[in-house]
Amino acid sequence: MSLLKIGIAGLGNVGEEVAYQLIKGFRVQKNLFKFELVAVSAKSKKKKRKVDVSGIRFFDDPLEMASSQDVDVIVELIGGDEGIAKKLCFSALQNNKSLITANKALIAKYGKELAELAEKNNLFFSFEASVAGGIPILKLIREGLIVNDITKLTGILNGTANYILSEMEEAEKGFEEVLTDAQNKGYAEANPAFDIDGIDAAHKTIILSALAYGKMPSLENLSIQGIRDITLNDIKYCNELGFKIKLLGNSSISKNINGVEELFCSVKPWLIGKNYGLSNVSGVINAVQIESSLAGSVMITGAGAGGEPTASAVLADIVDFANGTKLFSFGRKAYDIKNNFQTMPYKEKFKFYLRLNVVDKSGILADLTTVFKDYNISIESVIQKSNKKDKTAELVIITHKASNTVLDDALRSIIKLDGVITKPVCLNIYS
Repeated sequence: MSLLKIGIAGLGNVGEEVAYQLIKGFRVQKNLFKFELVAVSAKSKKKKRKVDVSGIRFFDDPLEMASSQDVDVIVELIGGDEGIAKKLCFSALQNNKSLITANKALIAKYGKELAELAEKNNLFFSFEASVAGGIPILKLIREGLIVNDITKLTGILNGTANYILSEMEEAEKGFEEVLTDAQNKGYAEANPAFDIDGIDAAHKTIILSALAYGKMPSLENLSIQGIRDITLNDIKYCNELGFKIKLLGNSSISKNINGVEELFCSVKPWLIGKNYGLSNVSGVINAVQIESSLAGSVMITGAGAGGEPTASAVLADIVDFANGTKLFSFGRKAYDIKNNFQTMPYKEKFKFYLRLNVVDKSGILADLTTVFKDYNISIESVIQKSNKKDKTAELVIITHKASNTVLDDALRSIIKLDGVITKPVCLNIYS
C-alpha cells in the first residue's frame, strides 16, 4: 500500500473539509488506503480553521505546488474559469500531477482540453464534485449507466435558486426578501447572479451533456433564463393550478429526419405538475432525472452544495485515484468529445404559463385574444386578478401546446399592445 501525497489549493468551506477528513481519517482510509496531506495553499496562512494545517507545507503561490516533487495529486478548490485556477490545473497536468477539481465553470469551458492533456500524460483527472455536490451523478452516468444510451437529462442543479423558490412558497414572501434571507443564512453569495440568473446551472448542464452524449455546448450557445422575474403571485397562481415552479437544467438528444443528432439544452424556470417527482424536491436539495435505454428513468437526489457534501465527492475522487481506477474523465476518450457543439431550439410543443400586468380596461382581453388567434395559439384558461387601487390587473393565461418560436413571436406583438404595462412572464409547462 503506497503512500499517496495530496496537495490542496483553496481552503474555503470545501477545501477545509477535505483537509479535515484527510487528517482525521474517514471511513475506509485506515483499512484500505494510506493518504497524506503534504501541501496546502490559500489566501490566508494564519486564518483559524477547523483543522490545524500549521504543520503542513504552505505554498503562497499554488503554481509552485504543481511542480513540487512531493505531491502526487493536486486538488483544485479555488474556483473560477480563468486566472490562477486555470493556470494551476493545466500546470498540474503538464507537470505529471494527477488532478481533482470541483470547478464547474472551468470544466464547462476547458474540460475537454484538460481531459486530453490528462490522457496524453496517462494521468488521473476527475471532477465529481463539480455537479450537484454530494450526489454521485457523474459516476452514475460514467460507470453505473455506461451501457445505456441516454436520451434526456433534467436537473434541479442549483440549491440557491431552489431554496428561494421553495421558501417563497412556504413563507409566502417575495423574491427580494427571500434572497436576503438566503444570503444571511449562507445559502446565497453576496453577489448571487451566477445562481439566480442560471449560469451555475448552465455550467453543470454543459458537463452533464458532455458525459451523457459526448457533446459539449458552450455557455454562449445555451438558452438561459433565471428566476429574478418570478413573483410571489406567480408562485400562488401556479399552486392554484396544480404546479410548482422549478429552475431546471434540461438536456436531450435526438436524431432528425436525416439521421443527424441534434442537441437541445436550456436552463430556465418551468412549471412542474405536483405529481412529478422533481416538483417535491425543495430547499437546497439537488436532483437529476435521467432517461436511459436499459435502466429506464432514474432519479437521484441529495445535497447539492455545502462543505461536507462537496468534500464527500472530492474524497471519492481521491479514493478512485488511490484504487488505480482507470477512467476516461467524460466516460469516453477526450478526442471524441464534440466541443462547442451547436444546440438547437426546442422543436417539441409545450403548454405555456403567461402572466401579464395590464391596465384594467375593457378591450384588453379581446386584443390579447386577437394576437393569440393571429398566431394560431389556443387558450386553455384565463385568471384575472384586478387591483382597484391603481386600476391594473394581472392576467394569468395557460395556453394549449405551441412551439417556443411561435410563442416568442406572439409575445413580441403582445408587448406592443396598448394597455400591457410590463414585459410578460412566460414559463414552459413540463411534460
